[in-house]
Amino acid sequence: MIKVIFSAIALMVAGVMSAQNKSMVDTVYSISEIEVVDFSRKKTEIGKLNVPLEYLPMTINTVSYKDLEIRGIVNIEDAVKFLPGVRMQTSYGSFQTLTVRGFNYTPIMVDGIRDERTMINSYPVADLTDVESMELLKGPASVLYGQSVIGGVLNIVRKSPTPYNVVNTRMVYGSWDNKQASMDFGGKLYKSVNYRALLNYANQDGWRDNGNKRFSGYFALASKIDATSNIDVRAGFNRDWYGTEIGLPPNMTNDVFNASDGALFLSKGQMQSGLNRESRYNSQSDFFKNYGWNVTAKYDKKFNDHLKLQNHASYFSDDINYFGTESLKYLESDKAIYDHFYMTKNKAGEQVKKYICLDSVYLASPLRFSHMAKTFSDQLELSGDFYTGSLKHNFIAGYTFSLMARNSYTGYSLAPMTDPLNSKYDVYGPGLYSRLAVNNPQSMGYMNSSFSKATITKSYMHSIYFQDLVELDDKWKVMLAGRYDFFKYMRANAPTYDGGRQYHRSEQTAYSINNTSSFTYRAGVVYMPTKDLSVYGSMASFFNPYRDFYAENVIYINSNGNRFQPSEGKEIFKPQTGYQGEVGVRYNLGKYVQATGSVFYIIKNNEKKVLKSEEVDNDGITKSVVGQVGSSGSKGFDLDITVFPLQGLNVMLGYGYTNATIREMKKNDYMETEVMKGKKLTGVPQNTFFAAANYLIQKGSFKDLGFVTTVSYMDKVYRNTDNTSEYPSYWLVDMGVSYKLKNNVRLSANVNNVFDKDYFNQSLGSQMVPSMPRNFLLTMAYTLR
Repeated sequence: MIKVIFSAIALMVAGVMSAQNKSMVDTVYSISEIEVVDFSRKKTEIGKLNVPLEYLPMTINTVSYKDLEIRGIVNIEDAVKFLPGVRMQTSYGSFQTLTVRGFNYTPIMVDGIRDERTMINSYPVADLTDVESMELLKGPASVLYGQSVIGGVLNIVRKSPTPYNVVNTRMVYGSWDNKQASMDFGGKLYKSVNYRALLNYANQDGWRDNGNKRFSGYFALASKIDATSNIDVRAGFNRDWYGTEIGLPPNMTNDVFNASDGALFLSKGQMQSGLNRESRYNSQSDFFKNYGWNVTAKYDKKFNDHLKLQNHASYFSDDINYFGTESLKYLESDKAIYDHFYMTKNKAGEQVKKYICLDSVYLASPLRFSHMAKTFSDQLELSGDFYTGSLKHNFIAGYTFSLMARNSYTGYSLAPMTDPLNSKYDVYGPGLYSRLAVNNPQSMGYMNSSFSKATITKSYMHSIYFQDLVELDDKWKVMLAGRYDFFKYMRANAPTYDGGRQYHRSEQTAYSINNTSSFTYRAGVVYMPTKDLSVYGSMASFFNPYRDFYAENVIYINSNGNRFQPSEGKEIFKPQTGYQGEVGVRYNLGKYVQATGSVFYIIKNNEKKVLKSEEVDNDGITKSVVGQVGSSGSKGFDLDITVFPLQGLNVMLGYGYTNATIREMKKNDYMETEVMKGKKLTGVPQNTFFAAANYLIQKGSFKDLGFVTTVSYMDKVYRNTDNTSEYPSYWLVDMGVSYKLKNNVRLSANVNNVFDKDYFNQSLGSQMVPSMPRNFLLTMAYTLR
C-alpha cells in the first residue's frame, strides 16, 4: 500500500513539474513564491460572533498548521505544546485526554461541531493533515458549547475549499522506519463550485515496536447557490491501527528489602534499575483499531448586510475495537522463595513479609472492550447586528440538538489461573497469565477474546442560546450571553450473542434515565484605549452532568457528607457546577507584536469522589463508598506572544502557570478530609513553557534556506491524589532546517528531542511508559499555489 501511494505522488510531482516546463514553452512565465503574511485583525470561528477578536472578553489561542507542517507535526499530542497551560495525556497507546487550566473536561470540536465522545472518555484523535488551524477557547464555555466545558474547548478547523489551484504533496521518512505520504488538492471544480481533497497514509515500526498505521482522507465542496446563499459540504474518514502500550514493569508499590540481610533495595515508587526502555511487554494478541467517518453540511442565507441565517448539520460514526494486556504483576509468595520482600498486613492486621520476584512479571488482567458511537447534531443560528439609538448590537441566537447513540461491548471475564485455556470465559489462551522475563521479554502465546455484555446508551442535548456584544463606543464593548441546556442520558444492558458485537433487543433491560437542565452565562466587558490594545474581564459559568445510576454495591454520600438512598433508574448526583473569573489583555502592534495575557480563577463544586473502595456495610456485604463531597479550584495566568523582529523571522513564546488544588472535602465517616485539602490535582503541570522560532533567509546566496527550533518545558505532574507519585519535569529541544529548490520542491530535515532526553509523560497505573528518544524526519514536499 505504501509503495503505491509513494509511487502515485512521485508520478504526480513529475507530471506537475513537466507541465511547468511546458508552460515556459507556451510563454506563460512563473514567478518565485511570494509569502504574504496577514497582520490584520482576525476573526475566529470558536468565538461565534462576527466581530474582531479584540472585541471578545475571552482568551483564545491559535495554532496555524503552517507552524506544525514545517516541524513535521501531524499528531495532536505534539501540536498542543504550542498552547500554554495545556497538557495532552495519552494512555493505552492512543487514548487521549486534553487538560486545560487544570481540568480535563475539554471537548474537542471539528469545524465547530462537538465530538461528543470526548465528553465521557478518552479517545484517539485522527491525524492533523487536513487541518488549517486549531483554536483554543480557555476556561468554561458552556454558554457557547453546552454541557461539560470546564477547562476550555478546542476547535480543529479543517482546510476549506478554494477557488485557487492548490497542489501539496509530501513524503516523509524518519526514525524506526517512519513512512508518511500525503496529497492535498484544491481549486475550482465547476463554475462556482470549489473543492478540497486530501489523502494521508502513515506507517511506522515505532521505537517500542508499536507499529502504528494511519490512513485518512478528506473531501470538501463549497458553492454559491445564488447571490445570497452558500453551501459547504465536507466528509472525512480514518482507518487507524495503534499498537497498545502498557509500559515497563511496575514501579515499587512498597519499600522492597533484600531477603539476605534486610537492607533496603528499592524505595516505594522507585523503578528497577537497568530496565531496557525499548522492551515491550505486550501480548502478541493486543490490538487497537479506530475506524471512523463523518459528513457535515453547512448552509447560510444572507438576508441583508445585517442579518444571516445558518444551519450546520453533521453525522459522525466512530468504531473503537480494543484488546490490551494492560496490568503486569510480579510473582509473589508467602514463602521465602524469592530474593526480596516487602511488608504487608495479613487478615489479622499483623505485619508480615511478602516475598517478591523481581526477575519476571506475568500478564495479570487483559482488557477487552469496544465502543461504537454514532452522533447526529444540528445547529440553527440567526446572527447579525442592529442599533438601539447609538449602540450597535452584534448578536447570535440559536438552537442546537445533538444525539449520540453509543453501544459499548465488554469482555471482562478471565479464565481462572488454574485453567487459562477454558473457553467458557471472555478471555482465555496460553498467553493468559503467562510469565515474561523482566529483561529481554518474549511472548509466551496468544489469547482469544470475545464479548459477553453490551451497554446501550443514548445522550440527548437540546440547547437554546443568545449572545449580544454591544459596542457602546469605539473604546467600550459589553457582552451578555445566556444558554439553557436540556440534557438526557439513557442506559440499558444486554447480553451479547456469539461473543460478538451484537445483542437481541428482546433481551435488553429497561432504560435508566437521567434528566438534567441548567442555565449558564457569560458576562464581560472590553476596554480599548487604543486600536492596538484591549483589556477585558468576564465571568462565565458551566455545568457537567453525571451519568451514574444506582448500584447495589455502592454506598452513596450526599453533598452534606451524609448517607442517602437514591432511587433506582433516576439521577443520583446533581451536576458539577462552577464559574470562572478572568481578566486579560490583548495587544496587536501590526507586523511587530501580537500578544495575549490573562489571569483566571475557576471553582468547581459538587465533585464526586471514591471515599473508600472496600467498606463492610450493615448487611455484611463489602461495598465501595462514593460521595459528592468535593470542591476544587484552579488559579493562574497564561501568556502567548508572537514577535516579528525582522523580515523572515518570527518568534513565538508561551507560558502557563496553573495552581489546581482540592479546595474542600465535606466531612464524612469514611475519609479523613482535612489531609486532602490543598492537594494538587492529578495530571496538571503547574508550569508549562515553549519558545519557537521560524527563520527564512530572504535574499543572497542562501535565499530560501530556513531554520526552525522549539524549546518546551513540562513541569512535574502528580499521578495520584495524595501527591506521592509524579512524572518528573523535563525540557525538550527540537530543531530543523529546510531549503526550497527552484522547482517548488522543498527539502527539510527535523531532529526532535535533540539532546536525547529520557522522560515520562504517560503510564498505566504504576507501569511507566518511556517517551521517544532522539529521532529524525526527512521530508520532500512539493507546493503549487
